[in-house]
Amino acid sequence: MVDKKKIILVTGGAGYVGSTFIRDALSENYHVRCLDLLVYGGKSIVGFFNHPNFEFVQGDTRDKRTVEKCLEGVDYVVHLAAIVGDKPCQAAPKSAYQINFTGTKLLVELSKKAKVKKFVLASTCSNYGITDPNSFATEETKLNPVSLYAETKIDCERLLKSKSDDKFSAVSLRFGTAFGLSFRTRFDLAVNSFAYEAFTTNEIIVFAENTWRPYIHVADMSLIIRKLLKKEGEKISGKVFNGGATSQNYIKRDVVEMLVKLMPKLKTKYITTVDDRRDYRVSCEKLESLIDFRPSRSVEDGFRELLSSFKSKILTEHDYESNTVDALTEFFGKNEINLIKN
Repeated sequence: MVDKKKIILVTGGAGYVGSTFIRDALSENYHVRCLDLLVYGGKSIVGFFNHPNFEFVQGDTRDKRTVEKCLEGVDYVVHLAAIVGDKPCQAAPKSAYQINFTGTKLLVELSKKAKVKKFVLASTCSNYGITDPNSFATEETKLNPVSLYAETKIDCERLLKSKSDDKFSAVSLRFGTAFGLSFRTRFDLAVNSFAYEAFTTNEIIVFAENTWRPYIHVADMSLIIRKLLKKEGEKISGKVFNGGATSQNYIKRDVVEMLVKLMPKLKTKYITTVDDRRDYRVSCEKLESLIDFRPSRSVEDGFRELLSSFKSKILTEHDYESNTVDALTEFFGKNEINLIKN
């Protein structure tokens, strides 16, 4: 007898992480239903449309009827839909709160009602804000959000914890700073942005060189989610995990030096002005121990694949210009009124 395929609902599946996760989940024989508003378009998932185990629904996580329809027969929910990043959320605060929190609240409540077994929320290490750089933040470290984005994610984490029980295993993943190629590669991320600027101008400008961040390749984000979905519900229900590898905490200068190693003639300019106050080193030991996680790709690997994609013109100036932090901030600022749901 062939086991019935597990059905995963992926919200925000056309995005940076979602499109990579869908590829990997389909390869592991899951049935994947993608719900996405297509704010960024749908080219990232077009290759899945002829896959027999893929479904697509264009819609909004804030729409009750759409969400109820999407949850029919679903075993697991991977919730990635959000306005991501400090500046985009500042540019569209009302829609950011609605999409990031109100949509999550509705999805969680309807998921419980639909008897979904596991619910994974993509949260962020930005929740730590500013910590002691001489120690590692753990899941028990006091949160110190310095942005609306982090505040919405903290609210979501608290909601999930309150709704978790022995039949509804909800877990929050505080991911580190993402990097690497995806079907919709973001360039509002340090590693990806540095790589493009270095390739095209042979010079990069670096702010706040001594600030710490944990880094994680987008493919490893997908791997972590898939590993968690395979764990027993009682081991993850109501819990929060730092999503990444403790070994991949770096100050920004370390990251730049990895790029210089690959491009020895690269010019670097360091600016002491701090445009982002966040500074945190993060321990991922809790997650690493639970799922035996080891990163499959390093930051240096990420730089190599990015530079290769630029050299071969697989990614172009258009991809970069439409996905920088300034471009996304401008987009959400202009479209705030259209994104707000009455």
